[in-house]
Amino acid sequence: MRDATSFWDREVVQPQHSSWLHEWWLREYANTLIGGDMALWPMDWLERWLGGRTFERALTIGCGTGALERDLVRRNLVRTIDAFDGSITSVAIASKTAAAEEMQSRIRYFAADFNAPALPKTTYDLVLFQESAHHVLRLEKLFHAVLRALKPDGLVYLDEYVGPSRFEWNEAMIEPYRRIYDSLDPALRAVPKLECPVMIADPSEAVRSSEIEPQLAVGFDIVARRPYGGNLLSVIYPALRELPDALRDELIAEEQRWLAAGAPTFSVIIVARPKRGLRRLVGCANYWLVPKMKRVRSFTTLKAT
Repeated sequence: MRDATSFWDREVVQPQHSSWLHEWWLREYANTLIGGDMALWPMDWLERWLGGRTFERALTIGCGTGALERDLVRRNLVRTIDAFDGSITSVAIASKTAAAEEMQSRIRYFAADFNAPALPKTTYDLVLFQESAHHVLRLEKLFHAVLRALKPDGLVYLDEYVGPSRFEWNEAMIEPYRRIYDSLDPALRAVPKLECPVMIADPSEAVRSSEIEPQLAVGFDIVARRPYGGNLLSVIYPALRELPDALRDELIAEEQRWLAAGAPTFSVIIVARPKRGLRRLVGCANYWLVPKMKRVRSFTTLKAT
């Protein structure tokens, strides 16, 4: 996606958007849901969950400017890491920073397309996604490549937005959020009307986010899952100004009520392992065959009309 690459090359130099988790009180809220302690970050949780296991060679898909890889090296969770991103500017910054911190012998950065992966077979014992899978259009192709690239005892780690995809958001879906937003003091609202939470400038944003978990399950077994909400806060918070503490607590409580009532989480951490034997072969076949069948059906339908 050339337009998405251009967007992220600009965004990494002059950011126009920020994650809801950049705010400290929301990060602490998410950390508590993930690991039970506001001071424990996702990598702290993963390190504890692994129980001392380390990895020989890892791969990061969607490395951005490289913060995750440098953290993994500092923790000595991995010996070496390959990492790629679609943004050439991000990769250049990541490489320069790793060299400045004398990590260039352990981290190799390169630019590549998420949707056209060329990964070596049976090479990695850990593959990581950090807010990158929801930018992937060809999920089947990428997960198939990851399945083949992992060693049999390897793991996949995802920290992802898995909420509604960009084409699933509509006026009816955003209405409950607008009611809450409109009930707030106008002085706290940064925009007059709450819009659907999709970055229109980035054509890859949430392109198939709601399909990430079902597609992952085709070729992998989920061994750990830590949902951390965001189904209210990630939508409303970016449109708000600085909030008083009482309102912060009120919004967190409201999101927790939504979750308790059965609303699906928008953000989740997942650890999965490759299926083995016949189940792996079936998964590979599905990753390869299903997209082709969809294209045939689409062509047949188009031809019939």
